Amino acid sequence: MTDWLSMLLLVLLAVAIIALGWWLLIATEGVYLGRRIVIWLYDLFAHRYDRVKNYYREYEHMYLAQPIMERIAPHRSPLVLDVATGTGRLPLALLRHAHFQGRVIGLDLSRRMLHQATQNLYVFEDRVTFIWGSAENLPFPDDTFDVVTCLEALEFMVRPQAVLGELARVLRPGGLLLISQRINTRLMPGKTWSSGQILELLARCGVEDAQAQIWQVDYRKIWGYKTGSSPAAGARPLDEVLRCPRCRSGLMKQREQSWFCDSCGARAVIGADGVIELFPVER
Repeated sequence: MTDWLSMLLLVLLAVAIIALGWWLLIATEGVYLGRRIVIWLYDLFAHRYDRVKNYYREYEHMYLAQPIMERIAPHRSPLVLDVATGTGRLPLALLRHAHFQGRVIGLDLSRRMLHQATQNLYVFEDRVTFIWGSAENLPFPDDTFDVVTCLEALEFMVRPQAVLGELARVLRPGGLLLISQRINTRLMPGKTWSSGQILELLARCGVEDAQAQIWQVDYRKIWGYKTGSSPAAGARPLDEVLRCPRCRSGLMKQREQSWFCDSCGARAVIGADGVIELFPVER
C-alpha cells in the first residue's frame, strides 16, 4: 500500500510540475519569469510563430489595415510605428493595402522575430524598417508618428504603463493610437487591465476619445487619438526621426552598415538581414 501511495504522490507531483511549466512557459509566455525568458521564448519559436498564429490575409485587411486607413483618411502616406512588431504582422497588413503609400517602422526585443519579419516583408524593404530595441525607451523624438500601434504585447511587458507613456509620447498630437486589451484574463492574474482601467491610463497619457472594439477571442482593440492637432508627419526618412537611445538627444545618421550618434559617439550596426541593432546600444 505504501508503495502505491508513494507512486501516486510521485505521479501527482510530476503532473503538477508539468502543469506549472505549461503555465509559466506556454500559457503566459514566460512573463512571470522576467523579460529575458520572454525574449528567449520568442527567439526560440520565431521560425514557427506564423504557422502557429495562422493569420488570414483577408482578416488582417478587414480588421487592421482598412480600419486604420479609414481613421486617417484622406491621408495615405503616414509615418507608422509598430511596437512589439514580432514577425511584421501589422506592417505587412498595411503595406499590402492598395491605398497605403506610407512608411512603417517595426520595433521588437526579439532579434529572431525581427529576422523572420525581414523575410516576410522583403518585397517591401524600401518602405519598412525593423529595429531591435526596447519599447520602454523608444528611440524617437516626441510627436513623431502619425500612427502608433502595439498589438498583443502589453501584458507580456515588465513595465506596461511606461510603454503606454512612450507610445503616447512619440505620437503626434491628433495622431492615431491602436493597442490591444487582453480579455481572456484567467491565466494571467495581475498582468491585464479592465476596459475602464486601460481607458483611464490612456487618458493620463493624453489619449482622448479612446474606444474599445470587439476583435478576437482573447483581445479587444483600443483606438484613440492624442490630444491636440498637428500637421501630418508623412513618410519621412529614418535619419530625420531616429534618436540615439543612449544619450537621448542626438539624431543618428547612417554611414555604410552602421548608424552613428555624433553627440555621444554611439554606434548601432545593421545586421545582414537589414535590422538596425539598437538594443546593444541601449545597454
